[in-house]
Amino acid sequence: MAILLVFAPDALVRFRGGHVLIHTSNPGMPAFETDNPALIAWVCQFARPADPDQLRMALPASDRTVAGQVLDYLRRSGVLVATDQSDEGTPNAAERSGRTQEKLRALARSTYELACDLLGMGPAAEQELVRASGIGVEQRLLGMLAATDGLRKELQSMRASAVAMQLQGLQIDARARGLKLHIGCGQGHLPGWINIDVHPAPLALNVLRGLPFSDASAEFVFVSHLLEHLYFPRDVQPFLAELRRVLAPGGIVRIVVPDIGKCIEAYVRNDRDFFASRRETWPWWPSNPTRLEDFLAYAGAGPEPAFLFESHKYGYDFETLQRVLNDAGFVSVIESGYMASEHMALRVDEISAVARATYGQRHYSLFVEASGIAWAGSGAPNS
Repeated sequence: MAILLVFAPDALVRFRGGHVLIHTSNPGMPAFETDNPALIAWVCQFARPADPDQLRMALPASDRTVAGQVLDYLRRSGVLVATDQSDEGTPNAAERSGRTQEKLRALARSTYELACDLLGMGPAAEQELVRASGIGVEQRLLGMLAATDGLRKELQSMRASAVAMQLQGLQIDARARGLKLHIGCGQGHLPGWINIDVHPAPLALNVLRGLPFSDASAEFVFVSHLLEHLYFPRDVQPFLAELRRVLAPGGIVRIVVPDIGKCIEAYVRNDRDFFASRRETWPWWPSNPTRLEDFLAYAGAGPEPAFLFESHKYGYDFETLQRVLNDAGFVSVIESGYMASEHMALRVDEISAVARATYGQRHYSLFVEASGIAWAGSGAPNS
């Protein structure tokens, strides 16, 4: 199989004194520089994956040696990179997915640290970067934004077909009625429900991009220990609005979250058993945190950027969850109990290990149900 080359994601093209300079965002070698318009046009063919040998042989014989030297330099400098060619489903694909998660964590932490450094240095950062490379802070940030936005747009163009293939494989009609949606299922899959979460869930998707079901198509929605992992209000409000959209009039959503009210009570009472018993459910919980450390982490204060979806972002008591559900258009918001739904179909809390967790005779979680109302939407599934 021929090796295809393409511009690296962080490749930069600059213009100076009639010359074109091409390098990466962190050049280890001097930029490739030329004022030859024909050579520039030829190199630009690598904006899409291309076979370098084919492109070189398409040139006049007199230009092939120079073209080969240019290709060698661009590869060694990291401007041109080989494309990923392993097929989906191979061990290489699984390994690459694991590396991707590591890179995402590093990117989230690095972006936060970058922001702190730039705020710390102030105008000096702009001046020094311009002096050293000719490119200041703003242009570099625009390059980063362009790269991430470009990747997001590519993913957006693939999302609908990827979800449609999963629905087809699960034999689910996205326009069906009377659906039962289990959102944030983790490893607990409910028979007869559509179990949704990030990969590797049966239906793997990012719920912040909407749900692929018609308006008023769901009779029951069960969301256990997901809401606290979303930023409030930026992500929580549109997510709840999406639940309202797919919930049929008279349908019921059951939401389970950590009960921060109980956590506050335990903190005030200095209830050591409350905090110590966490490790019976979560063995990875820190062995000796202070009550305040324990409480704030559980309530979502100061989430670690690298933890992504895993960290808690916000905490709820019944009053707060009732208000945000009312704001999203839900009605008849009531507090329930473990496995105590009035609706037999929603007595499913036991599927969630976190919802099952107890200290003494009490559960750590808050159980809430709400009804949907008629939604004046288009009737088309949201992809």
